[in-house]
Amino acid sequence: MKKEYYSLKWVLLISIFNSVSLLFSQDYQIDLSQVEYPSLIEDFNMGHPGRTGEEIKVNSLYLTKGGEPMLPVMGEFHFSRYDHRYWKETLLKMKASGVNIVSTYLLWIYHEEIEGQLDWTGNNNIRAFVELCQEVGLLVHLRIGPYCNAECRNGGLPDWLMKKTHIRKRYNDPLYLAYSQNWYKAIYKQVEGLLYKDGGPIMGVQLENEYVTKGHVVPHLMALKKMAVEVGFDTPLYSMTHWMASDYPKKDVIPYAGYYIETPWTRGYDELPVGNFEFFSYNRLSDNIGTDLITIEGGVQSLNSKEVESPYFTCEVGLGTPSFYHRRPVVPEEMAGENINLRLGCGVNLMGYYMYSGGSHKIGELTTLESSTSRVSYDYQAPLKEFGTLGAVMNETKKYNYFMNDFGSDLAPMVAYLPTSNNNTDNLQWAVRSKNGQGFLFCSNYLYKKKRKAYKDVQFQVKLNNETLQIPRKPITIQDGAYFLWPFNMALGDVQLKYATAQPICKLNDKKTNLWVFFEDDAIPAEYVFNKALVKKVTCTNGMVKEEKHGYFVSQLKPGTNCVIEVEQTDGTILKILTLTGAQSDAIWKLKAKGQDYLVLSESGVFLENNTITTFSESNETQLLVFPNLQKATNKDGIFSEFKLREAVKEQPVALVKYRPMEQAHWVRAKSAGGKSVIRKSVGHTAMSKVKMTTIRCAGSAGFTLLLNGTPLELVQNGNYFNVPLPKEQWQEHNTIQIESVTSGLQFIGEIEILLENGSRLTWQTDNTWESGTDKIQPVEVLGKQGTGNLPQFAWKKEDRLAYYEVKLLKPLKEDGAAQRLYISFVGDRADAFLGETLFSDYLFDGTPWIIGLDRFIDGLQGNPIVLRVEAFNTNKPEIYFEKNVDTSEIDTAQIKNIEIKPEYRFYVNLD
Repeated sequence: MKKEYYSLKWVLLISIFNSVSLLFSQDYQIDLSQVEYPSLIEDFNMGHPGRTGEEIKVNSLYLTKGGEPMLPVMGEFHFSRYDHRYWKETLLKMKASGVNIVSTYLLWIYHEEIEGQLDWTGNNNIRAFVELCQEVGLLVHLRIGPYCNAECRNGGLPDWLMKKTHIRKRYNDPLYLAYSQNWYKAIYKQVEGLLYKDGGPIMGVQLENEYVTKGHVVPHLMALKKMAVEVGFDTPLYSMTHWMASDYPKKDVIPYAGYYIETPWTRGYDELPVGNFEFFSYNRLSDNIGTDLITIEGGVQSLNSKEVESPYFTCEVGLGTPSFYHRRPVVPEEMAGENINLRLGCGVNLMGYYMYSGGSHKIGELTTLESSTSRVSYDYQAPLKEFGTLGAVMNETKKYNYFMNDFGSDLAPMVAYLPTSNNNTDNLQWAVRSKNGQGFLFCSNYLYKKKRKAYKDVQFQVKLNNETLQIPRKPITIQDGAYFLWPFNMALGDVQLKYATAQPICKLNDKKTNLWVFFEDDAIPAEYVFNKALVKKVTCTNGMVKEEKHGYFVSQLKPGTNCVIEVEQTDGTILKILTLTGAQSDAIWKLKAKGQDYLVLSESGVFLENNTITTFSESNETQLLVFPNLQKATNKDGIFSEFKLREAVKEQPVALVKYRPMEQAHWVRAKSAGGKSVIRKSVGHTAMSKVKMTTIRCAGSAGFTLLLNGTPLELVQNGNYFNVPLPKEQWQEHNTIQIESVTSGLQFIGEIEILLENGSRLTWQTDNTWESGTDKIQPVEVLGKQGTGNLPQFAWKKEDRLAYYEVKLLKPLKEDGAAQRLYISFVGDRADAFLGETLFSDYLFDGTPWIIGLDRFIDGLQGNPIVLRVEAFNTNKPEIYFEKNVDTSEIDTAQIKNIEIKPEYRFYVNLD
C-alpha cells in the first residue's frame, strides 16, 4: 500500500511538473510527428553533370555531388576588380575561410569599353583566373550577364551599346540578342575546356541579373539560355537572380535569392525599418512567396513541395555593404552571423555571399565605371577587404562556413519547419530543420541596429515520431542580440548526441582524429546529452558528467582549449568534443593539408599554401594554436600546440604636406618692354576622356583681363586670388590662355585644373614654359613660388570646401611582397588619391579610416607624387545617413586628420 501510494504520488508530481513545463514552453513547441517528407523533383533541364562519380545534380531541395547531398558555400570575388598579382592569395584566403565556389561577374564594359576592342589581359584575364581557381581547389560560377548591375556603370553594358538608341536593351530585340550572343561567344572562347564536364571548375552559369520586366522574364531568360548553350556553355547549373517577381523559367533556370539586411541603395537618411528578412519566414523574395505554397499542419509551417519546383539557393546574402553617396552605413560583425543563421533556418541549401572579397572599380579610358558608390573603392566591408585585410564580418562568417562544409551533407536534405508563432514578429523567432528524427534548431533574437526584449523561461519542445525532446533541461533566458543553432539526434560516429546547447562549428574526422568542435555563446550554458547505446564511458575535463538511465548528461562546462568531453564507444573508439568560448570561436580556422585536417586558433588571418600555414596581420606578434599537435612546438595550450611568433617592428615613416592654392605654380613676369601680357598656348589634353570640370585659379600684381581663346572670362574674387570655374563645353582640345594688363610690369601666378570623366586630374601651372606677349616669342621671367621673398601667398578658405595634400614617403617602400597600407583619417564629404595625374583610390567619408594598399602601386610611385584631394560638405547637416557614433561636426571642412603606414607581418608554420 505504501509502495503504491508513493508510486501514485510520483506520477502526480511528474504530471504536475510536465504541466508546468508546458506552461513555461507553450510558445516554443513544434510538432513534427505528422509531417511528411516531400517527394523530390529531379527532372531539371540542366547541362552536363560532369565526371562519373563526381556528377553535380540538382533536385527540388538540394544539390548532390557524386550522389551525396551537399550545401555549398559560394563567395563573390570580381577578378577584374582586383590586381591579378594577388588573385591566388585571395583565393587561398577564401578557401581557408570555408568557401567552396567562387562566383564572379563578367562585366562587359570592363572588357569592351570601346566597341571592337576586347581586352582579356592583366586583371581582365578570365582564363588565368579560372585556372587559378582550379589550382587552389575551388569551383567557379560564372555570371555572364549581359547585364550585371554590380554597382557598375550601365550595369556592365558598354556605353557604345547604350548609345545605339534604336536597340531595346534587356529585351528580345534581335539586334540586342545578336550583340549579346557575340559577348557570350567572346567569353566562351576564353574559358573553353574549363567547364566542369571537361574536368575544369566551371559548374554554373548565371544569366542576366535582377530581371523583373513583367511578361518578359521567361522569354528573355530562355532566349539567353538558348544562346549560352549554343555557344558552348554546357554546365550542371543555369541560374538567375530572382528578385521581385514570381515568374521564372521553371526547371530550366534555377532562381537564386538575395538578402541584404543593410540596403544603402534605399532612399532616406534615417535608420532602416525592420525588414521581413530579419525573421524566420519562407519569403524567398522581397515580397511574400505566396500563401498557396505554404502548408500548415498542427501549428507547423512548411513549403508545399508539390508547388515548389526549385531548391532554395542564394547568390547574394549580404555580409557587409557598400557605401552609396547618400547612405554610408558601417555594419557590425554580428550582421553577418545573424543573416546566415536566418537563411539556414529558413531552408537555404546553397549559401552565396555578395561580396566575399572587396575590390576596386576599374577606371576606364573614357570614364570611371562605377554606379552610385565611390568611383574606385569597392571595399564592400566584405570578409576580405579591398586590400587583403580581414573585414569585421569574417569572424562570424567563417565559423558558419565550416559548419556548412562539415555538416551540410546532413543539413541539406532536412526540410525547414517554422512554428506559426513566428508570424507574430514580437515572439521569439525560431525554426527547425529535420529529417528522420535528426535536425537542427535555429533561434534568432537579433534585429539590425534595433533592440529586442530578453525572453525568459524558454524551453523548446520538438515532437518527433517516437519521442519529444525538451531543450534545454532547465528554462533559460535568451538575451537581446542572441542567435544560434543547436543540433539534436546528431550522429557522432556511432554515438547519438541527443542534443546540445552549444553550436557546432566543424569536425576533424580522419584516420588520426575524431574531434567535434562546438562553442558556447550568448550567455547560455552549454550542455550535452548522449544516448547510452554503444557508449562505454563518458568523461570530461572542466565539466560534470552524470550517468542516467538512458544516457549521459554533461553540464557545468568551463569552455576553453582544454574543455574536452571524451566518449568511449563499446568498440574502444574514442570520440572527443571540444567546447570553445565565443571569443575563441571567432579565432577559429580549419585547414586541410595532405589529407589531414587541422584546427587553428588565431586572431590573425590564416591561409595554407605548400603545406605551410601563413598568418597575416598588422601586428608584429601573434599567437597560433594548432591541433593536432606538432612535434616542433615547445608549448601547449589545452589540446593545442602553441606558437608565439614575433618580428621586429617595421618602420615606414610618412609625412603630409598641405598644399595651398597654386602650390606648384610660380610667380612670373613678362620680359617684354611693356610687360603687359603673359600667354600659354596649346593647353588641353590628349586623353580620350571628356572634360568633367575646369577651374582656373590666378592672381596678379595689378588689374588684368583673363582670356580663353580670345574671349574674356569673368573673374570671381576669392580672398586675395581669383577663381574661374568654366563650363566643360567651353574647354576645347587645344586652348590659349592670355593675361592682359593695363599696366606694365605685370606679375602673375596661375593654375589650370582639369578633372576628366575618367577621374584623371590634369594641371598646368605658371612656369618657364609660359610666354611673354610680344611679337618675338620668349619665355617669361620666373620670380619664384608664393611666399618666397616678398611674393604674396594664398590659403584655402572654409567656403572653398577643398583641401590638397601631398603624401611623402620618408623611406622607399620595400619591394619584398609584404603589404604596406596607408591609413588616412579625414573629415569632409569625399576624398580622391592621385598618382601624378591618375586617380587610383577614393573614399566616401563614413567615420572609418580610408585604407590604400600602397605596395600594389609601387611602380606608379616612381617619380609620381601622391596627391590627396579632399572635398567637404557645404553644411555639417547634409542629407546623408551616418552612423550615430560618427562625429559630423567638422564635415563642412575639408581636412586630413592623420595618416600612417601600417606594414603587414607574416609568420609561417610548416606542417611537414
